[in-house]
Order: sequence, then C-alpha cells, then structure tokens
Amino acid sequence: MWTAKALALLLGLTATIVVAGQTPGQQAPPTPQTAPPQSAPPAPPPPDTPQPQKPVFRTGAELVRVDVVVLDRKGQPVPSLTAADFELQEEGELQEIKAFQFVRADGQPDADSEVSLTIRSRSHAASEAAKDNVRVFLIFWDEYHIGQMASANRARAALMEFVRRAFGPTDLVAFMDPLTPIDALTFTRDRLELFDRTRRLVGRSGVYVPTRSAVEDAHLERGDVERLRSEVTVSALKSAVVHLGGLRDGRKSIILVSEGLRGMLRDGQSLLTDLTRTANDNNTAIYSIDPRGFGTQRFVSMFEGVAEDTGGQYFRGNDLLDSFNQVVTQAGGFYLLGYTPTARAMDGRFHKIRVKVKPSGLEARARSGYWAPSIAEVERARVQAAAASDIPLDIRRALSDLPSATARRTIDVWLGTMLDSGRSAVRLAWTPRAGVATGANAPAQVTALAMSGNTRAFEGAVGAQGVHFDVPPGALRVTFTILDGKGEMIDRDVRTVDIPDPAQPSVWISTPAVFRTQNAVEFRNLDRGPDAVPFPGREFSRTDRLNIRFAVYGASAATAKVTAAMLSQAGKQIAELPLVKRASDDGHYEIDLPLTTVGRGEYLIALNAIGDHGTVRSLIPIRIVR
Repeated sequence: MWTAKALALLLGLTATIVVAGQTPGQQAPPTPQTAPPQSAPPAPPPPDTPQPQKPVFRTGAELVRVDVVVLDRKGQPVPSLTAADFELQEEGELQEIKAFQFVRADGQPDADSEVSLTIRSRSHAASEAAKDNVRVFLIFWDEYHIGQMASANRARAALMEFVRRAFGPTDLVAFMDPLTPIDALTFTRDRLELFDRTRRLVGRSGVYVPTRSAVEDAHLERGDVERLRSEVTVSALKSAVVHLGGLRDGRKSIILVSEGLRGMLRDGQSLLTDLTRTANDNNTAIYSIDPRGFGTQRFVSMFEGVAEDTGGQYFRGNDLLDSFNQVVTQAGGFYLLGYTPTARAMDGRFHKIRVKVKPSGLEARARSGYWAPSIAEVERARVQAAAASDIPLDIRRALSDLPSATARRTIDVWLGTMLDSGRSAVRLAWTPRAGVATGANAPAQVTALAMSGNTRAFEGAVGAQGVHFDVPPGALRVTFTILDGKGEMIDRDVRTVDIPDPAQPSVWISTPAVFRTQNAVEFRNLDRGPDAVPFPGREFSRTDRLNIRFAVYGASAATAKVTAAMLSQAGKQIAELPLVKRASDDGHYEIDLPLTTVGRGEYLIALNAIGDHGTVRSLIPIRIVR
C-alpha cells in the first residue's frame, strides 16, 4: 500500500528541500531569514559583501529523485562533480538530469546554532530528524542471526569503539533488535548511552531458551523456529524502514549487523523484495555488516542484494570497525539527482535505474530502481496528503505515542512532572502490559536511573507505589530496566522529559495523571490523596471510567482560564469536558470521564490554560479497544 509520504518521495510531490551547496550553473533564490532577537541585532555587513544564500532542490510533480553516493579510491565522498559528470538511465534509456544538488552533512552544528543538542523527548527527536543537515542512523542488531560467542564478541567490541567516536554532535542514532517494538525506539546523541546499550548486546543464533517474550514461546510451540525468526527479522526491518520514512524524506541509514538469515522464508524472495521496495520508497539505505570475518566458511547472505539495491553496501571483512566507519563516511555527502522519465508510466511496476559517473576511479552507489504507482494510488495519496496536512503537528506527535498494534513492550510507564512544596519534582510509575509477557517472562521488577545532565537524580527500584523525587529544571533522561522473576533483564526503555522551571512567569500544566476504574466500587474507593498512583497505560474499554487530575502552575495560574475537551484524531473538538477545581488545592483540577458513550478508536483529551503570559496545551492520547 502506497502512503502519501512514499509517493511524495518518489514523484517529488514535496515542495522544497533545503540543502547545503550550490547548484552548478544556477542561482538559487534567496531563503527568507528569521528575524534576529531585538536584544542583540547583528552588525550589518559591508555594502559590497555578497550575501550567502541557501540553494534549494526543486521538485516537480513528475520528477523522480535519486540519491547518489560517489566515492573515490579511498572510499571518501567526492563533492566536486557537476551534473555533466553523471549518466542516468531508466530501463536502459538515457535520462536528462533536470535537478542537481550536492548535500553535505558532517554531523557538526552550524556555527551560529544555539539549539540544545540534547534530545529531550520523542517529539524533539522527530523535529531534529526532519532537518536536512541532521544525519539519521539506526543500528539493527540481528541477535537471531549473530553467533553467541565469536561473532557477538567481535561485533560488540567494534561497535563499542564505533559509537564512542564515529558520530558527530548533531547525528541521531537509535538501536533496535528483532523484538524491539517501534514505539520503544528512541533516538539519542548521548555517546555514553550508546556505549551502554552496545555492551549489553548478545548473539542468540541457535539459542532458543530462555525465551525473551511470549512471542518466542509461541515460536517453540510451532517448531519451525529458524524460519519464524527469519520472518520476524525481516518484518522488524521493514517496520524500522517505514518509521524512518515517517521522520523525513531525506536519506537515512540502517546499519544491519547480521550473519544472514538461516531459516528458509515462506515466500522468502517476495519478502526481501518487499523490504527492498519499502526501503527505496522511504529513501533508506541498508548497510549489511557480517560479523564473521574471513576466517569462516563463506555463505551467501540474503541481505547482500538488499544492501546493494537500496543504495547501501554489504561488508564482510576482518576489520569490522572500518566497515562501521565507512557507513558514517558515506553519509557525509551525496548528490540529489532529479529527472522526468521519458516514458512515464503509472503502471504499478518496478523501473530499473542505473547511475554512472564519467570520471575514472570513482564509484557511484544508488538505489537500483523504483516502483511506479498506479493512477489510482497517486490519487488516493493526494487525498490522504491533503487530509493529513490539516492535522496540527502536536496532535500527530501525541497520537504517535500510543502503542502500535504489534507493540511488544512489556510495561507501560508514567513519568510525571509537578511541583512539590515549590520545587520541581518527578514521579515514576509502571504497570505490566496485558498479554505481552506472561509466566516466567512476566515483568517482576523495574529499576530506574534518572540523569539530569551528568547528575544522578535517582537510581533504584520502582515499586508498586511508584517513586517520587525532586529534580532541577532542564532535560531529564530516565532509563527503565525490566527484570523477570529470576532477575534477568527482559526489556529496557528510555524516556526523556523537560522539567519546567517553577520560577518561569508563564503558566504550565503538570503531567496529567489518569486513574482508571472498572466498576462503581472501584470508583467510590478511588484514592484521591496526593500520593495516589496513576494508571500508566493508554488503552481502555468502554466500561472504564477515568478520573484525570492535573495542576496549573506559574505566576498567573490563579487567574488562568482553564478548559478541557475531547478531540478526534484530526484534532477536531468532539465535546467540551467539565472541569472540577479542587477546593483544597489551588490550581488543581479533575475530570470525571465515563467512556460508555465513546466508540472504539483513538482520541485525545486536550487541556488548555490561558494566562497573562501566553497559552499552553497538554494532550493525553487514549485508545478505546473494546
């Protein structure tokens, strides 16, 4: 199924892509500049000084975009080519290159940038990933197809050194394995966090017990474990590609560490073809790195063709660190080529692309082709894109925090910000996610490590009543480690949150706490004390009754106008929700929300506060499942 973003990427339906560099032979139009702060106006340049301009890569409705990495004999990107140095063919026919640009991205911040590099939340990571000069990497550790001893040890040692030194300050990096749910995927710029993740990696090729989840229990019952593991790996890779494509149109890189699939896939070639097509649709290059080295028997990896066809590369050698480094090097610069096919056909078929560079001694890497959509798919994508453009960004981001239908995260976590005796504070709570992990794999204990910058704000177990601690304003990163009854780690989750400054004049809303009751007795006995533990989950049934509590803080909180409403997925108001202001606590509010009249689907509870210094909105996404 074609998505609006995939078709936009293929056909150039996006408006303008800002990149670094100048189109040869063309003068780029000036880009509107943001007004400087009034308190520090920049000195005007001399009258004769030419003003720098950011060029743009223009796309049209019939333009196919191809990203091309050009390397010299030393494996370094070549930035000095012109459009005349390229030859591009589709289905053997020479095509005229109508748009051309070189994109340089070295992971370094702009000289005049004052934006904090620390990733504070999932929404912050998404906004950073959307920038053209930010490189996005996902390290996929295929533990199902990495040997427990030699391969895992070699790859882990190389990765530990790689994540410490290879990435630039603005690079975004995430880790994933075959059982990592997409809603647990977190991007970071913290090298210590990456190093910590790397040293915990294990290989489980041929190792079936102990299992990690109920999913693996089902594999053992089926019997054909290797085939199922291979299918899980390919499915997880495809999900990762789609997720990366949703972050931005620009180039992304997956570093796949795997010895290759062992079990015979059912319809294996079609699954890998679908993975390749999805990667090309979402402009994601897959780099496959085999950790076995040259000292073992040579097996043909099914991922070798996937890597080559997506514009990535397949590596197998004894110097794994060099292989990892080459991926980052290749992401440092690439060319954008745009052309209008001489025989445009909306036929829903695969069209082969071949890109050559004319100067000798250079190598070009690009995707092997694209799947042309049908006319019906294009029209459907236009309608979907028009509808999506009307949805506010904060609505889309809030809904993305809901667990996906196939999520395998073992617990739900609540991380709440509030004021306690005038000081900023945080409360943590968790609950097992129903039906995900049972029996010996059920979560029995959760520990948390909360870091405020380089300061350890909290470290310890999170019991049934949660934990509560003071923390200074700023970014807080909390790492949750989930253990089973034997003390073995079965899952891990990292959350980041901005802790507001209590002294700020503008109003702000504490993290809303949701309390779920499933019958009249539970509602009557609901704990209304300040230490009551909220329900961390966001999936409910129509028989549930919710009690939502929050507080409004700030200098103008006492006079702020506070409202609440239920919104649809498109951000349209469905109903205004009555608020009750708690008499004993100034600035504290409650909402009583029975779900009996709410249909199945996804909704948002919007809390709004209008004060003397501005307006703030907090969104609570919920899903009614039955």
